[in-house]
Amino acid sequence: MSFKIFSFQLTGKIKPTTAIEKKRAELASDYAEYKKTEASDELKAFLELEEWVNSDAFKKSKSEIEGLSFKGSKEENQLKEYQKLKKSGPIKKYFTVEGSSDLKRFEKERDSEKMKSYYALLDYVKEGQFNQDKKEIKSQVFKGSVEEKHWLEFRKLEKSAGMRAYKELHASDDVKKHETLEKTEKFKKYQQLKNASGHNKEEKAEFKKLKRDGEIKTYFRFERSKKLKLYREMVGSHDLKRFDELVQYVNNDEFKKREAFLKDKKKFEKSEAFKKYSEFKRLSGDDTVKFVLKYEKSALYKNYLDVKDSFDLKRYYELEEIINSDEFKKQKAWLEDKKRWEKTEEFKKYQHYLKEKERPEFVNYFKYKKSDDFDFLKNWEVVFEDSFSNSKLDDKKWSVCTATAGKMLGENYALPGDLNLFTQGKNVSTGKNLRIQVKKEKAQGKVWKMPAGFVPTDFEYTSGLVSSDKAFEMKDGVVEAKIKFDPLKSVISSMYLASGETNNRVNLLEMGARNNLGFSIVNGKGKVESQGLDISNLKKGDYIFTLEKQGQKFTWKINEKEIITQENRDLDKTLHIVASSLVIDEISGAQLPASFDVEWVKCYVKK
Repeated sequence: MSFKIFSFQLTGKIKPTTAIEKKRAELASDYAEYKKTEASDELKAFLELEEWVNSDAFKKSKSEIEGLSFKGSKEENQLKEYQKLKKSGPIKKYFTVEGSSDLKRFEKERDSEKMKSYYALLDYVKEGQFNQDKKEIKSQVFKGSVEEKHWLEFRKLEKSAGMRAYKELHASDDVKKHETLEKTEKFKKYQQLKNASGHNKEEKAEFKKLKRDGEIKTYFRFERSKKLKLYREMVGSHDLKRFDELVQYVNNDEFKKREAFLKDKKKFEKSEAFKKYSEFKRLSGDDTVKFVLKYEKSALYKNYLDVKDSFDLKRYYELEEIINSDEFKKQKAWLEDKKRWEKTEEFKKYQHYLKEKERPEFVNYFKYKKSDDFDFLKNWEVVFEDSFSNSKLDDKKWSVCTATAGKMLGENYALPGDLNLFTQGKNVSTGKNLRIQVKKEKAQGKVWKMPAGFVPTDFEYTSGLVSSDKAFEMKDGVVEAKIKFDPLKSVISSMYLASGETNNRVNLLEMGARNNLGFSIVNGKGKVESQGLDISNLKKGDYIFTLEKQGQKFTWKINEKEIITQENRDLDKTLHIVASSLVIDEISGAQLPASFDVEWVKCYVKK
């Protein structure tokens, strides 16, 4: 007997079958509801709503709305800023001036022709041009002037000895006679004799005569004179040319007019500068000019100008428009409303979400959404099942003859040593469950004996079996059956997986003379050996026995508790299901008829 089974039962790890079936039924129902909900438009709409509720945008919006208040808000700051500006001295003074009669008069007169003249003259006088002009005019005197310099130069040239000699001799008879004598034969002869290297007697006499000639003597006397020398130096000289220029200059009307101006002691009083200055003084005393100048320099007007185009005034008007707007008033009321969140569309939407969240189908859906409870249902599908609820065995799923017997004989036969005959369904009944009964009754059948073959034989017991060989077999998957565990030592009742290729089999459950989960292996001597786990100390009752096959790996469970895992390469084949009861010893009358009850069977494969 297995201590493991005892331990599992003692510690409650093998849970009650009713609890498991209840849980499975609930899970199946919940899964059906889950899939229905999962495919529904209502869930799609709810998930979109939930995504919105869980979004940062919603949380931020809710937090912002709930955290809002007029105190500390932008609107309060705007109102405070407006009130502060409204109370500020410069702006109050600005509104005192704006629209006043003095301002209107000032703005009217400020651009008048009178003020334009005044400001032009003010610039002329105050910017220094007047003083410059005055200084310039008064500084213009004949003494030291260019004109005086030219005049003095003229007088100096006029009084010079050369200019006096030139004036005396220029075009005079003395010069004309002097120049005429030079062209006479007499003068030429004199010059010839004077310059000759030697003279004969006649020539000497003639030279002496000519030397004593009065015209020639006068010529040389004039020729040697200083006056003629000065005249000749002046003729064609720069001084003569300059003198002629200065004569024209000093005798010009412009020079004379300029000379008179420079020598005039009242020239400033007669100037345009003096006229402008006088007009400036007159305008400075004018009432209108005095008003404009005074108003322009007043503190109120200066403040008006400072504020007029200032940021503060612009901001004042901007805030005034904001604060008087319906939008501001509405927002202020909103910020002061303690129940503003409850009045939002988001709140209504959120309340709808909370209501939807409580819908039973959604509660069920989210209960399983992140769990692994549906993993088996999602990943496995039923490919063969029977609840045996019909009054007649479903012959589309089951045959009442073994695969080998059906092929060889067409009906069941026994092996040497068997005490019962497997009938052709007479000992199999359905309705509430599959029941295979062992009965003590005489029956005739055949036994396979070598080398005789099938030998007619009388039997004292009958029994039955069912096989899925014609309807269902599987390579890998899960086989489950709810079986009543109530072993009778004289009978081997079992549900197993078998193949037509080998006599070995996989026992979903074997009970009776042997109670085990594992393999039934035919050894070399033809004897059947059990390989697996003895479960003789399992309490009597209904259990769900499970076998999962993955290639050569086999795992057994009782009421979903994993009991044992084994491997068998020989049985890594396509297998079908067989359930039977085999009599191996005499049975007392009190124990008859003996029943093997299977409430349902299901087979799954991975999707």
